[in-house]
Amino acid sequence: MKIAILALVLGVCGMAAAQPNLSPSIEADADYLLTTTDFMTAQFGMAVEAVDVKGSSVTVRTTGAEFVFEPAKGLLHLKQRLGKPREAAVVTFPQGALAGLSVQRKGSGAVLLTAAHGQFTMRINGDSLLMLKTTTAMDLSYKIGFVPGSMHETGPNYLWMDEYGAIGSFVAAGPQGAKAGYEDLTATYSLQPQQVFWMSVGPPRPYDWEASFRDRVVWHWSHETGYPTDAEIEEWSHYGNMLLQQAEVMLWKDWSLRFIPRNGIEEFRRVNDTCRKYGMRNYVYTSPFYFLTGTGLEDKAMNSFEHFAETGFSPGDDRGLNWPIFLGEITKVMREYKPQGLYFDGIYGNVVRTYLIARKAREVAGDGGILEYHATWSPPGGGVYLPQIDTYFNFVLRGEGAQGFYQNDDYLRYFVSTYNISNSIGVLCNNNDYKLDEAFIAKLLDDNIRLHFCVGWQNDYRKSVFEDLYWPALKPTLMARVERRCAEHAVSARQEWALMQASAKQGTSGLKVAFAEDFASADFRAVAAPPPTDHKPQINEPAKLEYTALPNGWQAYFSANSAGAMAAEDGALKISAVENTCAYLGRDLPENVAAVQCKIKCEASGGMSWGPGLMLLTPHTTCRINVREEGRLGIDRANGQTLIENYPAGVWYWVRLRLVGQFIFYEVSRDGEQWKRLSSDSVEPGGPRRLIVGKISSAGTSTEYPDVGGMGTCQIAEVKVYER
Repeated sequence: MKIAILALVLGVCGMAAAQPNLSPSIEADADYLLTTTDFMTAQFGMAVEAVDVKGSSVTVRTTGAEFVFEPAKGLLHLKQRLGKPREAAVVTFPQGALAGLSVQRKGSGAVLLTAAHGQFTMRINGDSLLMLKTTTAMDLSYKIGFVPGSMHETGPNYLWMDEYGAIGSFVAAGPQGAKAGYEDLTATYSLQPQQVFWMSVGPPRPYDWEASFRDRVVWHWSHETGYPTDAEIEEWSHYGNMLLQQAEVMLWKDWSLRFIPRNGIEEFRRVNDTCRKYGMRNYVYTSPFYFLTGTGLEDKAMNSFEHFAETGFSPGDDRGLNWPIFLGEITKVMREYKPQGLYFDGIYGNVVRTYLIARKAREVAGDGGILEYHATWSPPGGGVYLPQIDTYFNFVLRGEGAQGFYQNDDYLRYFVSTYNISNSIGVLCNNNDYKLDEAFIAKLLDDNIRLHFCVGWQNDYRKSVFEDLYWPALKPTLMARVERRCAEHAVSARQEWALMQASAKQGTSGLKVAFAEDFASADFRAVAAPPPTDHKPQINEPAKLEYTALPNGWQAYFSANSAGAMAAEDGALKISAVENTCAYLGRDLPENVAAVQCKIKCEASGGMSWGPGLMLLTPHTTCRINVREEGRLGIDRANGQTLIENYPAGVWYWVRLRLVGQFIFYEVSRDGEQWKRLSSDSVEPGGPRRLIVGKISSAGTSTEYPDVGGMGTCQIAEVKVYER
């Protein structure tokens, strides 16, 4: 069976005659990446430089790291070679897990190792990504060797970063049930048999400062044409040496099913030739995410802007099971149409297939080709991403629709700029009306972030901003400026982390209860207006929210189709409403708010992402923790969602959001006394804050899901607001 699966996958790599239509499974792809002879050659400047065996110890040196195994002690030392040479983490394995460690195969791009009589298989790639698979259950842990400036988690996946490097850990594939947890710079994992686990050391390669100064992208999008005139290209060449053609619908015929030049190959070649004439490199739109062939969504594909206001773009598919078909299409594009590179508009929702297509795309484009990844959200989500995906792209473009985060230091430095993390050139997606002023440009440059120049800005104030503030700064003196900012950031990050760790253990002790609600008032009642006659879901935010005033300064809101009602009874607020609609209470919070908490219960029919919860609204983001009817907790923030198992419906839980410096903690308790920290995020300090309790969308909008569902019930009790 394994041989058949490998043969199926290897078909896309030129090692078998037939090309498969679909991937068998994520597990098959993960096994393939672990054991294949593919990717054994150095790629994109990242290599296995040495493999040293001394007695039972083995050291593997890659471009960016050293992996030092001490089998007798059950230890693996992860040492950075770039950013800041240091021991970035130490992994502890069970006794005997590394016994008999031996090198099975090695090349300039990877080395394969086995231990414990083949029960334990590992692969280290030249990009400093460690993959391992265990055939038996295994507990392991690792301790970070630096104080992180930022730490993100989603499910069992973690990414720890500071100004000079990163460590990431990911449950890539295998049976459900792998558990993970962290505390005090230590992460622990309980892996199941056949689990595939990855660890990442960053940065994988040096940052290309010269390219970051030299390569300036002119960004073209249009709903009228995908093929600029020769005169337009000549004009645009004054603003950059690369042309990004993103006009997907106008560039390609059947753009989400295949890539056929809409105006014919000769017109495509004309643009290519004209770009070369004026010293520009032309790279073009493709999208793994919006590529629907083989997904069962082919009938949802759009091929024109006719009726676009009603239909919008095609749906995306983030499963990636059709990656072999997509690979065949982009191979044809590069071979037959000969652009200088590709732009990926999103990829997949799992790290395995995203890493796989990133590496195959780099093979197709060649080390000298252009690849750009529009990665506003990256797998596995929640602010966690795999640097070894980003590193195969020249540019990583992030921030579309996320203007609320443009002043968030954590977001800009660690998610947009991946300097000393992946060392791709991080670009802020600013094709919007966000004001580009001197202070903001300085902030971006301090964080080593780049910008593309949109063609519509030729007669816009932003042209002067680029000419006067941005382009003149792209010179070697910027290197010292960025390093100074890194040093300053590192000092403040250590202070913030120390504050967070101290406060994490204190809970709400020492805080003042500024407000408490016990729902004892008989006047605590509200009923929604009758649903509209058309019963269409309210999928857009109302222009004005109509609130109902309730006791103690609360305001109630019901969305149009909620058929909702709420009333205080026996010390709790009972809410009934259509499941995926809004029915909530809101109130403004004091400026020095330190924590908000409440007691909640979701009945078996209560809604999933619209289940009852606690939300904090700030000027820049939304943070929510809620209970869902399928027996999980949900943590929702602007950069993703995390779901936590084993919280069945019909039970009371206490949930809390706690602000500590630049961090927010998501916490839960089963008894109101013993609290568990589930996750943490960075949140911009200052500005007005508002509390929401009840049923509201994950984005904090007063909208409804297209499938509103049936009636559901939930209860809210013991609301408390703490201040410093």
